[in-house]
Amino acid sequence: MRVNVNSDVEILYIGFLLGHGGDAMQMLDLATGMAARGHRVKLVVPELDTSVSLARLCRDRGLPVDRTSWIRSDALRAKQNPVDLVRLFRTYRAPILHLHTGDVCLPRLVLLTMRLLRVPRGFVTIQSPYNTLRPRDARARAWAYAAPRALQQIICPSQHSRRTQISYGVPSELVRTIYNSVDLKRFSQGDALLPRKVLGLGPETPLVVFSSRLEAQKRPFDALQAFQRVAAADREPHLVFVGRGGLELELRAAAQQNGLADRVHFAGFQTNIPDWLAAATVWFLPTESENFSLAILEALAAGCPILSTLCQGNDEVLEQAGNALTTAVGDVEAQAAALQRLLRQPALRQSLSAAARESARRYSVENMVEEYSRAYALSPSFRET
Repeated sequence: MRVNVNSDVEILYIGFLLGHGGDAMQMLDLATGMAARGHRVKLVVPELDTSVSLARLCRDRGLPVDRTSWIRSDALRAKQNPVDLVRLFRTYRAPILHLHTGDVCLPRLVLLTMRLLRVPRGFVTIQSPYNTLRPRDARARAWAYAAPRALQQIICPSQHSRRTQISYGVPSELVRTIYNSVDLKRFSQGDALLPRKVLGLGPETPLVVFSSRLEAQKRPFDALQAFQRVAAADREPHLVFVGRGGLELELRAAAQQNGLADRVHFAGFQTNIPDWLAAATVWFLPTESENFSLAILEALAAGCPILSTLCQGNDEVLEQAGNALTTAVGDVEAQAAALQRLLRQPALRQSLSAAARESARRYSVENMVEEYSRAYALSPSFRET
C-alpha cells in the first residue's frame, strides 16, 4: 500500500486497535470533535475486516481515513513488524500525533521506532480494562522507561487506569485522566418498540437487557443465574443478551437446561443499541472489571434503570441508589434481589432513570473534546482555532 504524506494534517490519529469496539468509537468521536473545531485531522487504522465499518463511519463524517497493513492488531497483542512500523511513521507525520490502543500500553517496538525516526513526542490513550502488566516486571519497567522518551502524555479514561499506570513506574506528571464520552442525543432517542417487535414481546412485558460482550470479564452467567432466581417467582420478565462472545453457546445451553429457552433471548451483534436500551425495563451488567465502561455511559444516557457492580472503574460513575443499584462482584443473590426490586417498583426505576440522564451529561462528547484540547495545548505544535 502506497500513501502520500499529507502535510496539511494537523492532528493524526493512529489506532492500534481492532476497529469495532468502544476504543475505536472514542477515537472517532474525538477526531470528529476536533474537526468541528476547525482542525485538519486524519485517522489511520489496521486493514482488518473489523475496521471496515469504522472506515465507513469516518467517511460518513467527512473524515479522511486510511486502512493499512502496516499496523497489526488482534485480541492477543499481535507482534508488530519493525519494517512496517518504519514505513508507518515515515509516511504519516503531523504536528500532533495521537495513538490509541485497546491494550494497557503501546507495543515496545512502536516506541522504539518513534525514537529511532525522531518522531516528535506524541499522545496515547489507553483503553484496556485489564491490568496485564505487573508492577516491576520486565514489560512494565520497559514501558515506564520508554514512555517518557516517546510520549508527551498518557491519557487514561479513569482514575483507576491512571493509578495503574503510575504503579507500573510511569511518572505521575505524564499521566492524565480524561473520561470517556457518550453521544447524549443518539442514546436518548432510541425506539423501544423495534427490539420488542423482534423478540415478539408487547410493550408492557418486563425486559432485562444485557448489552455487552459475552465474555468472562462481563460475567454474563451471573446475569443468567440472577434472572433464573427472579424468573422462578415471576413468569413475566424476559432477559435478552445483546452482543456476541465466546460464552454464547454455553449461555444458550444453560438457558435451555434451566427451562428458560423461551424467556432468554440472544440478539447477537446489533448496531441499533439505543433502541435496545430504550426497550429495557432494567439494564443489567454484573461486570468484574472496567476501565471506564462505555456500555455504562450508554445506559446512563438512555435513562435506563441500571443494575451493575461497583467494581473499579464503575465506582467512578455509578452511585448506589442514586443513578443505579449496585452490588459486589459475583454476589448473585444480591443481584437477584436488586433485580426483583427494580422489576416490582416503577417509582424506583423512574428515579434511577432521571438520575442516570443527569449523570450522563457530565460525559458528553463536547466535554471530552474540550479536555483533549487542553491536553494538546501542552504541545508547542498545537494551535487552537
